[in-house]
Amino acid sequence: MIKKLEEHFQEIQNEIIAHYCGFETKKSCTISDDNWTRAKGGGGRTFVIENGRFFDKAAVNFSSISGTKLPESAREYIKNKKAVSYKAMGVSVITHPKNPFIPTSHMNIRLFLLLNKKKEIIEWWVGGGYDLTPYFAYEKDCLMWHRDAKLNFDHFDKKYYKKFAKNCDDYFFLPHRNEKRGIGGVFFDNFNDLGLDISIELLKNTARTYLKSYLKIISLRKSRKYSSKDKDFQEYRRGRYAEFNLLFDRGTSFGLQSGGRVESILASLPPKASWVYKKDLSFEKNEKKLLLSLKKTWRG
Repeated sequence: MIKKLEEHFQEIQNEIIAHYCGFETKKSCTISDDNWTRAKGGGGRTFVIENGRFFDKAAVNFSSISGTKLPESAREYIKNKKAVSYKAMGVSVITHPKNPFIPTSHMNIRLFLLLNKKKEIIEWWVGGGYDLTPYFAYEKDCLMWHRDAKLNFDHFDKKYYKKFAKNCDDYFFLPHRNEKRGIGGVFFDNFNDLGLDISIELLKNTARTYLKSYLKIISLRKSRKYSSKDKDFQEYRRGRYAEFNLLFDRGTSFGLQSGGRVESILASLPPKASWVYKKDLSFEKNEKKLLLSLKKTWRG
């Protein structure tokens, strides 16, 4: 059964890789496609595009790890004390496009299993979601992003979108900056309301809705010309992205605490970011406009 569950996630990884490779050629970028094993149990596949004509960096990663010592970040959710081991699997996607007018995107779907001595599943939950981090926010893109998300989750329960969208706004927040990371999306964790089979369907639909929505935004913005100042502003705001991932992201914490593959875990970080003390007038103007979009509640 576990093998079949892993295949669902690998199917999603393959679909997204196929689409993102379509924006590059073998000569236009560096592609790393690594299958790896973990000494403590499990392994995965890390797929990274770097230095491309379209992507500065994009990572589409699958992992399935197991162990007996639960990471600190997962212990608070455990209810069944008969568990002797765990299995955690998922797909994580991050894109950092070259063009500053195409937002950074993130998507993650994951499944956590607790097993007894007979290797039977005695407790489980799923989690995941996706969010969008623009540097130059377009109202049309933001509204479409949330409209598509709502349509997806309404298929399962009309209460889910509003709840998961608020979760996303609350989670992807930098308290030391008093800023949201982006314009939101959906986020859910420790979820097992629908049964395992339907929950896997929900995860796969979530990943495919993310991809469909992001491809639409790419189509709208990929031809927009940009200046070196626009690129500098993108790299400055990417610093916020790095701050969140290193300081607050639960997935990063879980991966590092569980002895995961560090290179794969940190593949989500942008290839280049900057922290500017004295900003020029163009930075201040762009940031003021962006922060107005980040403060807006886009969820319907």
